[in-house]
Amino acid sequence: MLDDSPAIVNWNGLDPTEQVEITPILETTNNWIIFTHPLGAENAATPTPPIPKGAQRILYTKGKSGRERGWWRTGTDKLASYGLDTEVWISQNSTISDSNIIALEALL
Repeated sequence: MLDDSPAIVNWNGLDPTEQVEITPILETTNNWIIFTHPLGAENAATPTPPIPKGAQRILYTKGKSGRERGWWRTGTDKLASYGLDTEVWISQNSTISDSNIIALEALL
């Protein structure tokens, strides 16, 4: 049974095909969290996610870890060190408490 938890997306951990597949879901739902490198040029090596109008950037931090690429295929949920800036976005109608934002920042 599915619950009402938000879909959590590690945008930069998706390959281009997966990014194309998830884009319509992000555009038509209001219950997601996106982790991504800072939004930049559309012609970047890894395109930035399609952040729908009204979405909220709740956090910008210099992250030192992220999920290992392809973790969902192997079932091994390891962290990989990147040292790259990270942005966290939530959908338009979502809310998150300040204490949860602080806790999330500590993890990144």
